[in-house]
Amino acid sequence: MRIRVEQVEQRMAAAEGKTLEEVLGVFEVFASGSLTDEVYVLDDVGGKRIAIAPTDLKQRYKPPAPA
Repeated sequence: MRIRVEQVEQRMAAAEGKTLEEVLGVFEVFASGSLTDEVYVLDDVGGKRIAIAPTDLKQRYKPPAPA
């Protein structure tokens, strides 16, 4: 499944306080330097649902490091 970055940003704005993984419903989000305008959601990679997102999107919604 492919999701436009604009749609992901809208979902994130509506789900304040949730992680990118929670909003996308995936185990983990991986960054890709070659993606620019879409997020790919893959249903079964090693038995888990993952996403591949543009690097800047992943960095923007990176959770804060624990103190």
